Amino acid sequence: MASHLGQISATLPIHFFKIILETNIERIKVPSKFTRKHGSFLPNPVSLRPPDSKEWVVYWTQENGEVWIEKGWKEFVENYSLSYGYFVMFKFKGTSQIDVTILEPSAVELDYFSSGKESVKTMNVTQMEQEARPMPSMVSSQPCEKTQNVERDANMQQQVYADKGGPSHQGTNVQKIIKQQPNWVRSTLSGKCLNKPRSLKAQKITKNFKSKYPYFTSLIVKAKLEENATKHVPKFLNCMSGQKDVMLQMENREWWVKLICCREKYDVFSSGWSKFAKESNLEVDDVCIFELIDPAIPMLRVHVVKS
Repeated sequence: MASHLGQISATLPIHFFKIILETNIERIKVPSKFTRKHGSFLPNPVSLRPPDSKEWVVYWTQENGEVWIEKGWKEFVENYSLSYGYFVMFKFKGTSQIDVTILEPSAVELDYFSSGKESVKTMNVTQMEQEARPMPSMVSSQPCEKTQNVERDANMQQQVYADKGGPSHQGTNVQKIIKQQPNWVRSTLSGKCLNKPRSLKAQKITKNFKSKYPYFTSLIVKAKLEENATKHVPKFLNCMSGQKDVMLQMENREWWVKLICCREKYDVFSSGWSKFAKESNLEVDDVCIFELIDPAIPMLRVHVVKS
């Protein structure tokens, strides 16, 4: 039977907040004034519910009159990639459900659907592929001659890879025919990280990583390792709709993954991601670094920093 503290207060709903520190990633303490003054009928467990409507069941324990949220909290933190400086607002209404709002260190509310387990399960792979419909190009209809040459070279190179080991010819050692980084890669992106990692671990790794190619990093959470899982990634190609086959290269192996291009600031790795995650032995808390070696194929070189 669920336990609780105190009695329901007439002042409900009541808010309290917590700032995420390195010391409360594993568990977090409910403010003493909240538990003492409001007493608030506090079931055990309770459900944390952010605006994405996903409910996270967490359990609390008592130590010396203090209430600590423990079991289930770490999974909640990992799913939304919470790290030092994040601000979490709790709204308690006297029921087993606590509404949660998350603010980033920038003081702007978190984009809950850019990462996290619920965003993965909002629609299945087939639905996402069906909804990746073409949309009007945002590029000028009269590109300069250099841009036309770039597109023509890219199309030719993509055809070469399709003929020599691309998605329709899985199994060929494509590494043997990979060319050097094309001269037309934008120098402004060279060596630039394309995203801002939320986890403290990924931030440290990104700070120390050096590359002449644009890259992005990602902390692996449990949801990204499930069967038929998908993975949100920052935009690394000039693609606002449709689908592309992307090569992931790690050591001497290659995998082809379907990239669903979206209209927002993130795209989605769909079919092929689970196979890559399994065969490359990814684990929870690993940090992946994806380097955009060749946007014409396109090809990402993957480095994995183990947990």
